[in-house]
Amino acid sequence: MFLAADGLLAFLIFAFWIYCLFDVITAESTLVRNLPKLIWLILVIMLADIGGLAWLILGRPLNTGFVPGQPEYHPSSRPIDRTPRRAIGPEDSPEFEDRIRRARERELRDWEDDLKRREAELRRQEGGGDSNPDVL
Repeated sequence: MFLAADGLLAFLIFAFWIYCLFDVITAESTLVRNLPKLIWLILVIMLADIGGLAWLILGRPLNTGFVPGQPEYHPSSRPIDRTPRRAIGPEDSPEFEDRIRRARERELRDWEDDLKRREAELRRQEGGGDSNPDVL
C-alpha cells in the first residue's frame, strides 16, 4: 500500500516538474514576472518541485492559459483588444487649443490694458492733462 502511494507521489511530482518545465519554456519572455526567463528555467530544472511551485506562484505570467504551449495573454472576462494604446496628453483634447487661444487673448488684453494705464499715468505726470488713455 505505502509502496504504491510512494510511486504515485513520485509520479505526480515528476509530472508537475515536466508541466512547469514546459510552461517556463513556452512562456512569453516579456510577460514573465520577477526574474528573467532563463533564471526561472534553471530554478525549475535544479529545484524540481520547489522551483516549479515558485514558478507558478511568482514567475508565471498573469492571466495566461493553463496549457503549456499556449502562452497567449488572456485578460479575465474582457474581449481581447488588439489596438495599441498610447498616452493621451492635454494637447489631444479638442478644447485644448481653444483654452490656449483664450488664455493668450486674455493675456494680450491684460497687457494692452496695463500699457494704456501706464501711458495715461505718464501723461498725467508730464502734465499733459489728457486723461483719455485711447488717445496717444
